[in-house]
Amino acid sequence: MQVVSLINGSLSSETSSIYALHYAKRQGCKFSLVYIKEKIYSKDLDKSFENIKHSADFLEVDTELLIFENLTEFNDFVKLKDVDMLFCASRHNHSIFDRSFVQSIIKMDMEIDLAVVKVVKLFRANSVDNIILPIRGSKLSIKKFTLFYTFAFAYEAKAEIYSIDKISKRALDKVESIQIKNRLKEIIFNLRHYFRIATLLNFKFNLKHDYTLAEGEKIKTHIAQNRYDLAIVGAHHDRSFFGSHPIDILFETPIINTIYFIAHEEEL
Repeated sequence: MQVVSLINGSLSSETSSIYALHYAKRQGCKFSLVYIKEKIYSKDLDKSFENIKHSADFLEVDTELLIFENLTEFNDFVKLKDVDMLFCASRHNHSIFDRSFVQSIIKMDMEIDLAVVKVVKLFRANSVDNIILPIRGSKLSIKKFTLFYTFAFAYEAKAEIYSIDKISKRALDKVESIQIKNRLKEIIFNLRHYFRIATLLNFKFNLKHDYTLAEGEKIKTHIAQNRYDLAIVGAHHDRSFFGSHPIDILFETPIINTIYFIAHEEEL
């Protein structure tokens, strides 16, 4: 298996690549940096490669720099190689739905899982103490859980799954402690298979649940209050939430470095 990270000489792509490097180390994957020449060449590309190479040597991960003329050529490479994950950085003030290089990759529907890294704080990718995975209710895919687990173990970080349920103000005002306790029990039951997997992997994580009026803002407040270093969020496919889905809000206006995970699902 191979992990690929796009670089263009920017500090954001360098930071994104360091996350990719730690992921590759934990998964035991081959690691490659990729530069697409149709993007504007940066004089800092060589320096960026050397910085990442230094981190790779420290982690004892072999790395290489691959150069392609355009995305089509890179896509041909992906089809021929056993690529597990593609990491790429996105500008801090960029929406996942805006026209961008990242969006071009998404539209090509490459047969690869994609991790889009929104970098808020540079040079923080070599040290992660606390990681959070926000979910709605008990909605959690095995792919997202695997990514969460991989980063938690790679950094030996404390890990939390933060579950939220959106309810009306009237209902929120009437919520009682017994209802909160019963809902948490229900979520634990629905996620019982993940707890079983975690036990086998000796993976410890906390589970916290809250009711809220505004999901995205509630998660951001929780993150700010608890000083997390990295958030893992998942892509959604329900267009009825377009523009207001809490996951999009977390990605478009993040307060910490955030990885937006887009899993490629093969058609059955």
